[in-house]
Amino acid sequence: MPRTIQIPTSRSGSPSLTVDGISYHSPYDPIRESLRFFNGLNLEEADIILQFGWGLGYGSESLRTRCKPSARILIFEPEGELLDLARNRFRDDPAWKDPRFQFVSGDQVCRFFSHNPPLACQETDKILWVEWPAAVQLHKALLEDLKKSFRTQLRDRAANLLTHFQNGRTYFENVVRNFEYQGDADAGHLFGKFKGMPLAIVSAGPSLDRNIRELQGIKGRCFLLAVDTALRPLLETGIVPHAVIIADPQELNAKHIAGIMPKESFLIAEQGVHFSAMKSAARRFLFNLGLFPDSLFARFGFPRTPLNVWGSVATAALDFACHSGASPVIFTGQDFAYSWNQKYASHTIFGDSFLDSAHWTGMLEKDIWGQNTPTTENLVAYRDFFVRRMKSERQVRFINATEGGILTEGAEVLSLRDALQQSCRTPLNIESILESCHHTHPTTPAALNHLERVLRREIVDSACLEGFFALVAK
Repeated sequence: MPRTIQIPTSRSGSPSLTVDGISYHSPYDPIRESLRFFNGLNLEEADIILQFGWGLGYGSESLRTRCKPSARILIFEPEGELLDLARNRFRDDPAWKDPRFQFVSGDQVCRFFSHNPPLACQETDKILWVEWPAAVQLHKALLEDLKKSFRTQLRDRAANLLTHFQNGRTYFENVVRNFEYQGDADAGHLFGKFKGMPLAIVSAGPSLDRNIRELQGIKGRCFLLAVDTALRPLLETGIVPHAVIIADPQELNAKHIAGIMPKESFLIAEQGVHFSAMKSAARRFLFNLGLFPDSLFARFGFPRTPLNVWGSVATAALDFACHSGASPVIFTGQDFAYSWNQKYASHTIFGDSFLDSAHWTGMLEKDIWGQNTPTTENLVAYRDFFVRRMKSERQVRFINATEGGILTEGAEVLSLRDALQQSCRTPLNIESILESCHHTHPTTPAALNHLERVLRREIVDSACLEGFFALVAK
């Protein structure tokens, strides 16, 4: 809806602004008004500032001069026309070229948190949310939606951080113990190698029991990527996936594949998984999480490509699929819920994992049929990660062929039979692509020797000590 925008001259002589008769800036002295507003905020300690409403940009000086050099300043201005006016009126404002500033306007505001990757920040960052009063008055509903999306991102970061809390030490110890595998191929070698090819991510949600047999005979026409928990159900049905992906460092998680990993299947593994998982595979592609000692290993000549893992191996599978260039990406067994009062598909290491629905006190979410289905806050967080990631990958077709669960946004909902019939018609040689990308390389123990000397305080000026402390803090 077009706005009535006027730019009267204030009594102080500076341009003021009204939008639909509402004073966006003071009709008396906009500069003084802005200084008084920002004087009440602790800008100096904030690492990330999110400001709703920019107008003509009178807050620029306070933000530029008081925010720390390392701060990130995100400006949300719902009225794109106002941002254009500010640029034209104040072309010399240093904020336009200041790398700390990012301006988001118009329709991009409402989609910023829901359609983009998670906001890049550290767990210890101090975040300051700023609301310009006139912008709140003009866009109250939009502001509430934006804050709701942001709270969802914070919840997701908390779920991921909890995983680091629980597994950080195990991760570090596993990486060191797995050093003998550092010569394995990098998962990044597979990026972009499957452009336009169908890829099915097979997870072990309870709905997999209903359609797993549809995957029989499809291997020659589709890249079958199984998450670790889904390997046993697939093998039980006589289906051998092209690759299995694993990310959890716990020994229990390794039991999903230990002793049963097919020789012809490749393992796509986070380098900190339990050593028994590494040992079970004949051929491996490794990735990292961006945690220490990844930076140390990169310095000594064997860097790893990171995958975005948000507490669940399924998120790693999705990130890999997006980087691989595959399309469509088909999900099956991806419930994010306890469909039919089951926690997992049959034949996982957890056995028959039924839910006592009579005493369930957890969350309920609408499934693809609109029925309430038991789930957990973490599963919902993983689901929301999927939705955001899919919306940010507009060139990829996503199909939810789970036939159950709560993944209702971001992907077409089809039966697995229809998804495979539509998308998997052309013969493909996925094995040869995987084999051609599997390049191993020599390693040296110099990296571990360096780390040992740092921890013994024989080397005191190494950057890796900071990385080690950051991991310990988590």
